[in-house]
Amino acid sequence: MRAAVLSLFVLLCSGDLCAQSLSDKDRALIEAAWRNDVAATRDLIARGADVNAKDHTQQSAYLIATSEGYAELLRLTLAHGADVHATDSYNGTGLIRAADRGHVEVIRELLKTPIRIDHVNRLGWTALLEAVILGNGGPMHTETVRLLVRAGANADIADPGGLTALQHARKRGFREIEAILTGRDAAATIDRALIEATARNDVEAARRLIAAGANVNAQDENRDSAFLLAGARGRLEILKLTLAAGADLKSTNRYGGTALIPACHYGHIETVRELLKTTIDVNHVNRLGWTALLETVILGDGGPVHVEIARLLVARGADVNLADNQGTTPLAHARQRGYRDLAAVLEAAGVRP
Repeated sequence: MRAAVLSLFVLLCSGDLCAQSLSDKDRALIEAAWRNDVAATRDLIARGADVNAKDHTQQSAYLIATSEGYAELLRLTLAHGADVHATDSYNGTGLIRAADRGHVEVIRELLKTPIRIDHVNRLGWTALLEAVILGNGGPMHTETVRLLVRAGANADIADPGGLTALQHARKRGFREIEAILTGRDAAATIDRALIEATARNDVEAARRLIAAGANVNAQDENRDSAFLLAGARGRLEILKLTLAAGADLKSTNRYGGTALIPACHYGHIETVRELLKTTIDVNHVNRLGWTALLETVILGDGGPVHVEIARLLVARGADVNLADNQGTTPLAHARQRGYRDLAAVLEAAGVRP
């Protein structure tokens, strides 16, 4: 009888954490994760909840974020010590869970971590295999495969039946995925070439590539596109080419910032002028809690270029009273840094008392 009870206890607590050992905070955190309640999750973490704590089904806040495609929640768990090597009841990592459902933004975030790309779960599948076997071959799963291949996923790993990802793709008629796996992904190649041309400011190469069909909004594993990179690095001529080719003004980089924000940060004044001719959101807030105006003050040097950028932003409708996450306004930042000319521009714009 005693042995039977002990066996039952072992069965109930067979995971990394016994469900009975979960604290109320950890249990509440898992429930908040399922709801994608980022505010509640943040509060619970601040009060000591563990993003790696698992329930009896081997679900944690971190793993839930990966399988459900909750990118903001994922970033929050990663910022608070999420174990990227943690596995679920199928011995699958967060990357495998995300690949299964084609959660591209989650996959991009995970590929920035040391997560094991070729981890094999109990079904004998890697993230790449799962993206093909359980995916639908559509745009999200195709991009998932592209990201995994670019990150170095081993396409030669076969499932327990001896089939590779390529063989599964052919069997299911996923032609775009087949092209990626056989190195014939022309679209990805030309898009990457455009990003590389932008990085080295090769205007003529960029012009040719765009004319050949390169996508100015295609983003690499660092979330850079030709358009975003042109803004961040002040590649004015290439920026104009991307705008003419349909640049997505709402697209954001890995910091959640538009092309305008880093252009202001680095003092690329002509790039800023060009972007302000468009309908780009001058008050967009990135993941650091900064607008273009805040970044101009906080990361600028207070010199003539950044002062003129501040003038341009204010003239375009930048909210001079929009504070950062700590409640500090652009004017307060300017005064703290002794940027008198910048402070004068903000004061003249009508800062609220």
